[in-house]
Amino acid sequence: MILRRLTDAFRKQDWFTVAVETLIVVFGVFIGLQVNNWNGARVAGSDAAGLLSRLRIEAEGTRADIADYIALNELILTDAKRLAVRLGNSETCLAMDDEMKGLILGIGDFAPPRFSLSSANEALETGRLSLIGSPEIRESVREMADQMVFMDNQWQRYVRVKQDTEKATFTAAGLRLMTESDLEARPGTNVIAGLDQYEMTTPDRICGNSEVIALVSNAALTQHLYTIYVGQIADRLDAYAATLSRTKAQP
Repeated sequence: MILRRLTDAFRKQDWFTVAVETLIVVFGVFIGLQVNNWNGARVAGSDAAGLLSRLRIEAEGTRADIADYIALNELILTDAKRLAVRLGNSETCLAMDDEMKGLILGIGDFAPPRFSLSSANEALETGRLSLIGSPEIRESVREMADQMVFMDNQWQRYVRVKQDTEKATFTAAGLRLMTESDLEARPGTNVIAGLDQYEMTTPDRICGNSEVIALVSNAALTQHLYTIYVGQIADRLDAYAATLSRTKAQP
């Protein structure tokens, strides 16, 4: 219709009509572009808000997970230090009671971190982090993701120390399984039932053994350092969660 009117106006040299119809076309295109821009901004804003919400929920959940993880590592550290001390005391070491057996069997314990910032990693990998306009949030996400990678790398590095110590300790103690019964963890404690099925056949080779004591002490030191690292990452996670909570997405 507009094209026909413009054609008729040109033929009649009705320049006023030509100008009006042209303005109508230009105005219509302008309004259409503005509507598209508004819709795009609205969708981007909604996506940014959704991403920020997921990051906040993820951060809070990870804070709870890392607190439990620190508590577990502190228990493992306590047992490693206790074993190093008891190995140096021939009288208590040679007794080979259930506690001593449990400490020996647990020297290789080194639970991996079973949590991650999956939403943050996905946002980084896909580029969706750019949906969030706040430079502070974007930088916080990058830094926190790096910290989680660092923690995992430290675990990969230190687990070898634990494995080597476990092998040397078990070998020196002459560890032998005497029955096919299963071990059973007592609910709410770190006490293991069923340790009587394990026998340390050469306790004299582990008790007072300076090499084994050094390995166990090093394992305790390694555990201590790792627990400190995790605690530092937990502090940074607290700051990260606070940043997400106080800052808007600002697409």
